[in-house]
Amino acid sequence: MIQHNVSQDPHKLKLYRNIYVVQRFLQANLLVLFPTLMLAATGCGSAVVSINSGSNPIGATLRGKVYSGQHPISGASVILYQAGSSGPETGAVKLLKTPVLSGNDGSFTLSSDSDCSSSTAQVYLVAQGGNPGSTSTSNAASLLMAALGDCGNLSDSSVIQINEVTTVASAWALAQFLGSGADVGSSSTNATGLRNAFLIANSLANMTKGASGGPSLPTGAIVEANKLDTLANVLSACVSSDGGSACRPLFQTATVNGIAPTNTLDAALNIVRHPSSNVASVFNASSTQPPFIPQLAKPPNDWTMTITYTANGLNAPTGLAVDSTGSVWVANYFGATAVKLSPTGQPSSPQGFQDASLHESFGITVDAQDNVWITNEETTNGVNSGHGSITELSSSGAIVSGSGFSGGGIFWPQAIAADSNGSVWVADYGSSTASLLSASTNGSSLLGSSGIAPSGMEFPVGVAVDSANNAWFASQGGPIRITQAGVGTAFSCGCAYFPSAIAIDPSGNIWLTDYSTSNVYQFSANGVMLQTLSASYGIDSPQSIAIDGAGSAWVANYHGKSISGIGSANGGATSAHLLSVSGFGIDSALTAPFGLAVDASGNLWVSSHTGNTVLQFVGLASPIKTPLLGPPSQP
Repeated sequence: MIQHNVSQDPHKLKLYRNIYVVQRFLQANLLVLFPTLMLAATGCGSAVVSINSGSNPIGATLRGKVYSGQHPISGASVILYQAGSSGPETGAVKLLKTPVLSGNDGSFTLSSDSDCSSSTAQVYLVAQGGNPGSTSTSNAASLLMAALGDCGNLSDSSVIQINEVTTVASAWALAQFLGSGADVGSSSTNATGLRNAFLIANSLANMTKGASGGPSLPTGAIVEANKLDTLANVLSACVSSDGGSACRPLFQTATVNGIAPTNTLDAALNIVRHPSSNVASVFNASSTQPPFIPQLAKPPNDWTMTITYTANGLNAPTGLAVDSTGSVWVANYFGATAVKLSPTGQPSSPQGFQDASLHESFGITVDAQDNVWITNEETTNGVNSGHGSITELSSSGAIVSGSGFSGGGIFWPQAIAADSNGSVWVADYGSSTASLLSASTNGSSLLGSSGIAPSGMEFPVGVAVDSANNAWFASQGGPIRITQAGVGTAFSCGCAYFPSAIAIDPSGNIWLTDYSTSNVYQFSANGVMLQTLSASYGIDSPQSIAIDGAGSAWVANYHGKSISGIGSANGGATSAHLLSVSGFGIDSALTAPFGLAVDASGNLWVSSHTGNTVLQFVGLASPIKTPLLGPPSQP
């Protein structure tokens, strides 16, 4: 039997412990977190225009400057757009029929010809071409952008600076919505995801100052500013030229599928969408006199961008779940708390939501009413003889479950998942059973007083729901499927010796992680093995797994201090932009990554278990509809 040294690995998978002995986490150091003050998330920190209610006409002037580094760009065509709503990467509407040219000092003043469709329509500025002052020729390859945010927040009280920093910040945050030539759009059903993405752009950069770190960024949050400035310097080498030979290194390194970009914004978009491609070559394409400092001293591991959030109440954070607004809920192993972060990382409660029923929490899910369900492996309040419980909170953090739900066979619950029928499935490690609780009738059991123990179920640690509302459990030896009628089917593979998590993709395929072998397995819905992935993808002690809207799997590498991306086997060849032999995020502050969740903006959220933080990988994944009530789907 494999021996697991918990003194070296504070990892809560107790597959080999005696069923009656409770294995404790060991925590060498706990960070002392300070209260986080949060700026109001207005969606825009830059000069824009006043909006009248009703028809939403833009009634004031927009002022700003176009810069390359620290030098003004004259003669640039500046135009205001509203993001489209007919699909991703398309449908943007010009709010200015005739572009305004920037002056010799880079300044521009414009008034819109058209109205915004609503006060929450997302608007942005684009500056194309112009002379950076270092040449007598206009640079047709220069395309810069500044993501502003809500049309209703526009005013003329300050100015906007469009430059390389605002451009790369917009490219990262809007990676899942931005098409070629600055065409921004989302589906009509994902206005929330688009709006949150614009907020994140204003966390990455200040659109007024043209500098990294914006007004939507909470106090204490950390942006990889050096990486952002470095990529801005890479763009600057091209923007500050006549668009000829100085742009070739950038366009060559940003070539995708043999097609080279022809402007700087498209180049930035290619780089952030393929963060492990030509990393050193991109770095070496930087300006010889970089205008933005400090920049990286050497090439990064990859071109992903993270924001690290701290909050009181984060205490050995574990599972993550996203609600319909894009807010992220965090379960914590210690501290008797649950934490809710806004889409920009602002905590909803100064100390987290505290309750005695929250204890040794791992699993978390959000149901269709945005209520939050959390597994407590053990209880200290006398409930269920110390064998654990389920806590339910309202969307505002109020306790709905009293001292905790414990009926239906709850016994050391590890994982939980909500379905579209108004039920929640629970993996009971302690009794090797599954519980099914009603979300509408105070957590009452739908599978009897003891749950169900199908043949082959051994120490389940993960659960996911398929399109038929069947539950799939991560069990020793292979996945187990259980119908809502309680019929269980085991798919033995002899591969999952130390399972840690399970997920289902949009095609109905099953993904299973094995912590001990550092393998990730993909099965068909019939239990046929499709592929096995290991260290070649940077996988190292995988703790959790999440699937995005494109069917790609994202894995938290607990010991690798990174995440890995894997394409689906039946979706063609593994996507090249997901490949990374060391995983993504090594440049960030990620330690002991535990939980994963994807939101409707395409951000990937990760809990840093020993760091007491939550990290957001900006725009890295394909958006999904939240909350997750079965396989992921496009929002």
